[in-house]
Amino acid sequence: MFKFLFISFLLFLFFIFLFGFSVVRFFFQAFLGRPSRKQPQSQSNRNTKRPQSQPQPPAPPVKKIINREEGEYIDYEEVKD
Repeated sequence: MFKFLFISFLLFLFFIFLFGFSVVRFFFQAFLGRPSRKQPQSQSNRNTKRPQSQPQPPAPPVKKIINREEGEYIDYEEVKD
């Protein structure tokens, strides 16, 4: 009985800790803002100066190359025993 109460109490404390941590993290993000990932200067300049690319038309379908022997019609006779 005491083990069950002790484990329940520990789980309760763990969830209280997680809830408190998420509340503190929320307030830090709200007041200080979300930390931004800084890109190197050369990459950010390159990305902003890139022209808008036009959508490419679909490539024409490639014809399947079939061997001459493949797909040939062959006359056959059905042999019944």
